[in-house]
Amino acid sequence: MTSLSQTWFLQQWHLVLVLGLIALIALNFVARFAIPALKLKSTLGNALTKLSRLKAASIDGAIDLEVVQAEVMNEPRLAHLWAQYAHCLHVPWDDIKASSGLAAPQQRVRVLSELFFNAMKAKSGGAVVDLSDIERQVADDPQLSILWAEYSEALDKRNQSPEPVSTRARRWRASALAETFFSDYALVDSPLRSDFYKHVPGILTGLGIIGTFSGLITGLIHFDVSDPATTQNQLSLLVQSVGQAFFVSALAIALAMVFTWVEKAILSARYAQVESLQHMIDSLFEAGSGQENLERLVVATEAQVAAMQDMLDELRRTTSYLASMK
Repeated sequence: MTSLSQTWFLQQWHLVLVLGLIALIALNFVARFAIPALKLKSTLGNALTKLSRLKAASIDGAIDLEVVQAEVMNEPRLAHLWAQYAHCLHVPWDDIKASSGLAAPQQRVRVLSELFFNAMKAKSGGAVVDLSDIERQVADDPQLSILWAEYSEALDKRNQSPEPVSTRARRWRASALAETFFSDYALVDSPLRSDFYKHVPGILTGLGIIGTFSGLITGLIHFDVSDPATTQNQLSLLVQSVGQAFFVSALAIALAMVFTWVEKAILSARYAQVESLQHMIDSLFEAGSGQENLERLVVATEAQVAAMQDMLDELRRTTSYLASMK
């Protein structure tokens, strides 16, 4: 009996091999898919919680992008996606005109310049005004002194460099949806390699079928009915071999069903978290389009043309003044 058992074990090595492959696939699924999915759940959950706190603490929708990057998007993959998404954020043009202090001072400088130099021209009888002697000339005229002080203050404000908008908490407008960058594939499918692990149940089922057929084939090949004395033992080994082959197949199919349920449940939960993250990010910023960027470009171009015209007028006046000195 011992020799027959040893013979059976040697004949069923293929079942041991199939069981070993099933065990390796199961361990790989747990280590490379299930555990990383749990870590991803924690990462996305923390990001959602911190974004909710930032949104609740914001005043009039003002968001500091550096705080978001440092405290929320600190995981490497999230940081990479956030760096790309941040390029789609810009300050609303109404906020720039209201808070940056550029458009109003330029207009104020232009108006005060006309008022002041018209007054100086009237006082000097139309003579060319020496800019280096302005302080002395306006010292005895209270009205011109006040006008000169306002003009100087407006020039100072115009020349002041505004604080970079990227370092301040303020309202932002997004020209693209968060789902464009924070997509299911970028946050879930790619790191979890779901394109591969969704085929694991099929691989397990295939291994179970291979184990069944290999058990049947091996048992039938070694079944010998030529010796009536050993026929009963041979038949017993054949039945055991077939039964164990079916057991391996049933185990593989059962694991395939379990892994299918686990894989779909994990992916569905992670997709839901990503969708919540997308909605949360979109809720932090106003929706915009490229039309506003075009408007800003046109306004900036017009401002540059106006500045060039002012510079040209100033050069002409300087040239006239130098010509009159000769």
